[in-house]
Amino acid sequence: GHLDALLRGLVLGKLGKAGHKATLEEARRRFKEHVEGKHVLSADLRSPVYVTVLKHGDSSTLDTMLKLHKQADMQEEKNRIERVLGAISQPELIQKVLTFALSEEVRPQDTVSVIGGVAGGSKQGRKAAWKFVRDNWEELYNRYQGGFLISRLIKV
Repeated sequence: GHLDALLRGLVLGKLGKAGHKATLEEARRRFKEHVEGKHVLSADLRSPVYVTVLKHGDSSTLDTMLKLHKQADMQEEKNRIERVLGAISQPELIQKVLTFALSEEVRPQDTVSVIGGVAGGSKQGRKAAWKFVRDNWEELYNRYQGGFLISRLIKV
């Protein structure tokens, strides 16, 4: 049922982020099959699988996720990917995600979700996101004109 699907996603996401070996291996296998079009991931497993492969991934993993984002035909999938990109753990890749947040690939109203995902992904991500917001304050402020999204950005 619905509750089981939610619980399954939560548990698998936590195990994957923690580096549970069997979960990580299975997530990588399923991600590869999803990307290759062999077996599409069910919607309830996408976020935990994406988070797991990103958390333990490299630049190739991030590039694949950005490619999936670009190819996604539904905004729901784009948003799902934007929310999990912050799981990446390498400093230079965190910066790449933050730069992506302000790119034309991301709708202005969704930029906050990308930056928030980075801020919530790790202590290092939180520091990088805060520096990014400070460094890009004028652009972000002008983009949101003091509306609710700027206050949401500050909260995250």
